[in-house]
Amino acid sequence: MHKWFNQHIQAASLVIERLRQQWLGTLLIVTVIGVTLAIPSLIYVILQNANALISDVKKDAQLSVFLTKSATQSNIDTAKSTLEKLSNIAEVTFVSKQTALKQLEETSDNPELINALEENPLPHAFFIKPLSIDNLAIQSLKSEIEKMDHVAEVIVDSAWVNRLNSLLNIGKKAVWIFGCLLGFALITVISNTIRMQILTHKEEIEVSELFGATTSFIRRPFLYLGTLYGIGGGIVACILLWLILFLFNQSVEEIAREYASDFTLQFYAVSTFAYIVIISVLIGWIASYFAITFKKSTP
Repeated sequence: MHKWFNQHIQAASLVIERLRQQWLGTLLIVTVIGVTLAIPSLIYVILQNANALISDVKKDAQLSVFLTKSATQSNIDTAKSTLEKLSNIAEVTFVSKQTALKQLEETSDNPELINALEENPLPHAFFIKPLSIDNLAIQSLKSEIEKMDHVAEVIVDSAWVNRLNSLLNIGKKAVWIFGCLLGFALITVISNTIRMQILTHKEEIEVSELFGATTSFIRRPFLYLGTLYGIGGGIVACILLWLILFLFNQSVEEIAREYASDFTLQFYAVSTFAYIVIISVLIGWIASYFAITFKKSTP
């Protein structure tokens, strides 16, 4: 066990020394990995933030229930009693057509035009806050209310949010596909770089084989090389991602303040950093494994 551990320490030290001697080439390959990983990571983080923003908006979702013009006070009381008994309703607010017209008059730029109306065109309405913001639950509640007597129309105010959420889900899938394609491209680039390293140390490898070096002993430094490329690239990607989001946040905060919001782009530093570095290390290790295996099978 002690011998095995020393062999790994020796291999890692050898690789670090080679990287130090070839620092410019190492910097270039690590930068390429970092920039390539930063692109899909940035898009994914932005989509995650947009999804969090939409979730906050959906919490304020409500259903607007408009009654028919012929609805009487008795019909209104019956409708309110029926609505309050439904399971997925947290709060029911009634707004009479007189109150609605007064509110419209107060907020309108042309109150004289409203005063000139011969009759009130607005209907009585209920505004409902649902317990569950799940799309299926809201649609089920909407269908149930539409079946009630003297209900003219039911509008789900968060319908546009659900459509936007669907678009975001499509965007996330596109990012995963895009990320996989870039991952394959990185594997190819790193694999070719390590193959060049193998060719550079070809004579040293052949001498080691003559002295009875095992396959794992020969492969180990190159696997470490790919892993270190991955670690370096992952760190560069995280730094770039943090810098870009930091610069973006200044503009985002200015826009949010215009809408009386404190929304900012969240980096989710620990989890995002860990995922990026782990993915980068896996890409580096897989690329080095392919490079060694392909070279071994090539005469």
